[in-house]
Amino acid sequence: MKMVCLMAALGATVAMGAQWARPDLVEKVARGELAEAEVSWWGYDGVDATPYIQAALSSKARKVTLDRREGPWYARPLFGRSDLTLVVPEGVTLCAKRGEFRRQADFLLRFNTATNVTITGGGTIQMWFDGYTNKTLYGWSEWRHALALLSCHKVRVENLKIADSGGDGIYLGQQGRVPACTDVTIRNVKLSRHNRQGISVISADRLLIENCVMEDTCGTPPMAGIDFEPNNFHQMLRDITVRNCVVRGNYGAGFDFSVGNLNVSSPDISITLENCRSEGNHKPTKFHRSADVLTRYHGAVTFRNCVFNDLDGGRTTFSSPTGRETMSVAFVDCLAADPEKGGALTKLGPEYGWARIPPFTWSDGSAIRLEAVSLPDTARTRIYDATPGQAIRLKPVHIRGKAEYFVYADAARTLHFKVALRAVGRTPRVFGSLALRTPKGGTCGKVELEPVFRKEQEVAFKVPKAGFYRLNAMAGTHVLYFTEADAPMALVMSDTIGLPGWNGLPGEVYLRVPEGCGKFAVSAAGGGGNERVHVRLFDPSGTCAWDVDNIGGSEMWRSSAQPAAGLWKLSALRATKGCMDDYSFGVFGIPCLMFLSPEKTWQGN
Repeated sequence: MKMVCLMAALGATVAMGAQWARPDLVEKVARGELAEAEVSWWGYDGVDATPYIQAALSSKARKVTLDRREGPWYARPLFGRSDLTLVVPEGVTLCAKRGEFRRQADFLLRFNTATNVTITGGGTIQMWFDGYTNKTLYGWSEWRHALALLSCHKVRVENLKIADSGGDGIYLGQQGRVPACTDVTIRNVKLSRHNRQGISVISADRLLIENCVMEDTCGTPPMAGIDFEPNNFHQMLRDITVRNCVVRGNYGAGFDFSVGNLNVSSPDISITLENCRSEGNHKPTKFHRSADVLTRYHGAVTFRNCVFNDLDGGRTTFSSPTGRETMSVAFVDCLAADPEKGGALTKLGPEYGWARIPPFTWSDGSAIRLEAVSLPDTARTRIYDATPGQAIRLKPVHIRGKAEYFVYADAARTLHFKVALRAVGRTPRVFGSLALRTPKGGTCGKVELEPVFRKEQEVAFKVPKAGFYRLNAMAGTHVLYFTEADAPMALVMSDTIGLPGWNGLPGEVYLRVPEGCGKFAVSAAGGGGNERVHVRLFDPSGTCAWDVDNIGGSEMWRSSAQPAAGLWKLSALRATKGCMDDYSFGVFGIPCLMFLSPEKTWQGN
């Protein structure tokens, strides 16, 4: 859809080629005789200048200037490219056209996988916050960004004012599985009154944000000055520096670190904030916290010479109850308002911040790492299924949000499942879907589940041949669980979704340990705080090898050097303390395959 819009815009510019204001100069740009151009050579329209701006952006000019005209340059969504310097001079405004940007993810200026880009000049990039947040005029969206950089490299955004977007002032994201944004500098930019964030950093490597102001964000949470929030574990927050910046008057946190979508296989987080001020925000900082060192993210955040003077003067945001998390946080020579001293700024001492939990290791000292599982090779896999095609009842494993399963089809046929949804919290929206995919990524079918809870729903997928398939399950913020299947299926640590998160009720899965595997390990983690789980692991003879109650952080069981081959059972039970809410398991040393029934499994060679 996005490419269709781009091509439509380009098509419009071609059709107008004979009507350019300065066709002689436009022709010289097309021949490569002029490397710098002004947009008015193509034309100017005080109502909608999109065709002229897009033609200039798509031309061969290496430097394009939005020159001063009698009014702003009004535009619909625009697309940039590589090897481009876009100049918006002081006194000039690139402005979103009123009444447009109807789709949820319409950005004013977007760069996809572009390299060598500079956007500068001292001018203004303006959208219409009041319109996008008016429910009588626009459908809800948090993604109408002013400037979006997706998997871009060697980018400078400097000397600009960016205001009033329906999403983020600047969004640094990732285009699918294309690498993160790299070598990006954002300097001397003022970002005011955006709907979601001043800046959202979704995925970046070697990012500098310097001498910037992020202010007055309000509308859609998190409403932060800067939000570091990867969407999945393939993304990264690496080698990031925020220097000499001010975050003020934001309805959320000044600095938000919502890093929960990263896991142990993600690159370590490394973020440094120097000489920054947080003023008048709802709170100075917000951190996603985890003690699950085996499966969650790792890294470090350092604040140096920073000042925090915000509406919430409490100091709990600067400390951890346990003193250790998977991501360390340090406050070096920092000041914060002290409510016990009338809001006076006092130094954050060594009792603030927290250390990083050291990684678990094997007996030889080598690190234990969680690894994604590849789809098995049918020719090298032994299937254990005495009744192919016959449905069996499953002991439900309640998975929150999303997960991936591997499924084996014994022949070209229709696979049958029963599945249900369970509510979590008071979120009113009910959503669930299943998609079956081939080894090459093709889709065998997708099913939208009925929007009801606790009702078994029959689902069927027709497969073209025998073999393994990926089954992706989505339940939004709620829980999805299978109750019946006529084919072997396993919950996996996948390379697309990551480790599944269990929720709320007891469950059990089965692990198949091959002959001569050497060693393997199993981890369990509660959801933190009062969220705990009781875990039992049984070997193939039925002997309990591990029994631990009240797991809140991370616990690990390691096998002997020669564990018993066969089917092991892993059970999640209610703990004697706390509540059974979110929890997770990891499997190490053998493929992380958690079978939903002992009657239908497989073993790779």
